[in-house]
Amino acid sequence: MDTVTHPPKKGYRTIRLPLAESEYDRFLSNRSYAKARLDELYEDFPEWFPDAFPSGYALYGFTKPSIKQEICCRRIRLEQGQSVFTIAPAFVMPYMTGRTQEVDDALFLMRFHVPCWAIAHVFGHDPMYWYRLEQGLGRFSIVGATVKNPECLPKDLVADEKHSWLKGQRVYIATTAAKDCMLGASVAQSASQTDLEKAYGV
Repeated sequence: MDTVTHPPKKGYRTIRLPLAESEYDRFLSNRSYAKARLDELYEDFPEWFPDAFPSGYALYGFTKPSIKQEICCRRIRLEQGQSVFTIAPAFVMPYMTGRTQEVDDALFLMRFHVPCWAIAHVFGHDPMYWYRLEQGLGRFSIVGATVKNPECLPKDLVADEKHSWLKGQRVYIATTAAKDCMLGASVAQSASQTDLEKAYGV
């Protein structure tokens, strides 16, 4: 299996799909199976795909194998607009930083403020690996990836907490916005209901 001959260029996007590791070799090597799985997943989860996907697409080769995980990804090119998308399997973390199954338990413990050096002691790697892995989750719009019915969301107000650090301590910046306008932002010392309510009141 060769990688695509077309050189990568800006504008490539990623569609992350729940492809099992046990089927992934077949997804890469069998074109008919790959198209059938893509069509099947689109039927079940159309919100994961670009709007132009139903207008048609073509398989468009592969990415180069990842140095970290030694796997490559399929690419597709949409007929409408000719945009190219990378199909990434969900069993691998974004940027190929690890297998999701291998880091799942550690990331779960980090929700309870287990320090990175302790995570590294139990699960391996070094503390900075776990720190970068956790911080990297903030690059993605979790809400934007999972909302199936946008009309059910509040139309007038959006509120969320941004994790940050203040003098070495983790804090939460409670932010409120509406109509492209920042209405309020205040630091909460913890994620408790009391502290967050106080911060959102600013």
